Amino acid sequence: MRHHATALRGRKRALMPGVLAAGLLAAAMAVAPPAAADSFTYGSGVPERSAANGKGVLPILDQIAEVTEGRVSFTPILGGQLVSIPNAFDGIRDGVVDSGFFITQFSATQLPYSSLISEMTGLGGDPYATMGAINEILFVGCQNCRDEMRVAGIVPLLMQSASPLATMCTKPVASAADLAGLRASTIGSPEARWATALGMTPMRTSIVDILPALQLGQSDCTIIGTSWIRSYGLEDTVKGVIDMPQGIIAGAAPITFNRDSWGRIAKEDQARIIGLMPAAVWDYVTNAYLLPDAEVKAALSARIPFAPGDDEMHRRWTGFQEGEVAALKALARDRKLADGDAVVDRMVATFRIWHERLLPAFKGDRAKFEAVLNERVFSKYPF
Repeated sequence: MRHHATALRGRKRALMPGVLAAGLLAAAMAVAPPAAADSFTYGSGVPERSAANGKGVLPILDQIAEVTEGRVSFTPILGGQLVSIPNAFDGIRDGVVDSGFFITQFSATQLPYSSLISEMTGLGGDPYATMGAINEILFVGCQNCRDEMRVAGIVPLLMQSASPLATMCTKPVASAADLAGLRASTIGSPEARWATALGMTPMRTSIVDILPALQLGQSDCTIIGTSWIRSYGLEDTVKGVIDMPQGIIAGAAPITFNRDSWGRIAKEDQARIIGLMPAAVWDYVTNAYLLPDAEVKAALSARIPFAPGDDEMHRRWTGFQEGEVAALKALARDRKLADGDAVVDRMVATFRIWHERLLPAFKGDRAKFEAVLNERVFSKYPF
């Protein structure tokens, strides 16, 4: 018995260091510090003074820092200092920046399906419905789009639309007849097709080159959002605006991570970030586009005439919209997308659902919009 007791005491003494170590480890885990804070570079070719930055992107980056209690923060490098608008996709993918803004239309070779979203400008009528539609297309409705993003190693958090486009020129304009024969600087092919429908000559122009093109007489007009008059310094060059709604640019991803940088964020914080997105979508289009449009129009209307467009311009717009589905399918065939027609049909159907069925249910109601967007999009996609 004495031998058994002695052996038992020996085993207890032998166990003590392990028990003590386990206890110390448990205590350490109980008081372990939170995950280390991490700062990410955010790159964009959009001018620093743009409302898209100051009232759109930067507030969302601040909200991300807040909801993660500073574990995720950003160093914004704007205005093309690290990545330009055309090469931003490559810069994000290759880790030149951790995150940033890119437009799918400038990466059509790498993103032949996703960049179709950028070609749907002519289908957009309401900014909120357009915002909902393009997010649903990318994150839920288009598997080919998601596969492209995954293969490229990038993680977009939301898609962006803007406010309705307007035609603005270096002289007063008010009608379709006033525009006939003029040259128009256009950013995308939908705007070029619309300019052609108006009897204008489209000239594909980078957004940052529109001002010198107008100043030097290389073009007479451009088709962009009203607030961009201020964002891109056109206040003293534009002399007339037709602000009849002429489609809504879509297809930009204003906050995108490369896969490695997104992977540095704890899963719990990733979930917190995604939880911000339904509200961020509403705030983005409201604060970065619709309110600045109204402010710029109010500020400039005393010296720049704003016209609603005449009956002929409205008639041509209706005809133009009717032909856009065929134009999208032709583009998909040019890209040799075997299932292009079916993909376009699904994309168009999503636009119609958001504009015809969902818009009447949430119009003007932010809470309802957020609920619909979360239910249909952000609760379904495993970011």
